[in-house]
Amino acid sequence: MRGPSPYPVRYEVLPFGSAEDQAAAVPSALTLTVTCSPKHGNDHTVAFAARLRALGHAVIVHLAARMVRGPEHLDALLERMAAADLHDVFLVGGDRPDPLGPYACAYALLEPLRSHRLAPRTIGVPAYPEGHPLIADNVLADDLRRKAPAADYMTTQLCFDAKALHGWLRAMRADGLTLPAYVGLPGHVDRRRLLEISLKVGVGTSISYLRKHHRAGRLASRHVSAVSDGMLDAVAPLIGGELEIAGLHMYTFNQLTETVRAVEAVVEPAA
Repeated sequence: MRGPSPYPVRYEVLPFGSAEDQAAAVPSALTLTVTCSPKHGNDHTVAFAARLRALGHAVIVHLAARMVRGPEHLDALLERMAAADLHDVFLVGGDRPDPLGPYACAYALLEPLRSHRLAPRTIGVPAYPEGHPLIADNVLADDLRRKAPAADYMTTQLCFDAKALHGWLRAMRADGLTLPAYVGLPGHVDRRRLLEISLKVGVGTSISYLRKHHRAGRLASRHVSAVSDGMLDAVAPLIGGELEIAGLHMYTFNQLTETVRAVEAVVEPAA
């Protein structure tokens, strides 16, 4: 069996389908992050994360601010997390059109979360190197600057274009943003499924990148992977350098087993 990764790697899973079975079957403990969807909500995410933690994995819980019904609901969520040995949160606004409570965006929940008696050990926030389909770039940049003082790190949206990612990080660092970054990369994912999802969430020039390489016949495999498509090789050497990249965030879309296998194939065996 291969040894641990020489750089921090997190694997994002969706709280349904075969993710739990795959997490039970992997041969070593991982750092997993569990998403929150409008359909399933925060309570479902916390329950799912607790089961993954019981399997021995380190788990980061995604909390969607727009789906927290109020202070009492926040109390209940954090109490359940503490009881399950879950101490890390990735805070998002959430895709629900109307908030269920007083928190209309992630920023509105950030201070109550940070000052809570059961405050998470770490709080991460999202970043969008290639923009967001519903939010202007300047609004995204201002929002990230507001969150940075109370956050511990940022995780970037899925990206297929190393140059676009590198350019965005350089611009952010030049602008004074020092928040450590986990770089979001595609796992070993079915290419058609990934294109469909990417068109819905919007990942800017990366869509053009995928389409261009598809037309050129350079994407012969039915799968896309940060390993096979060179993204891991382009990003990994930058970890710990001047761009303050703290590690990798692999978007698995619940193809966890294949993604772990692909990443660990490039890791040196343990000494």
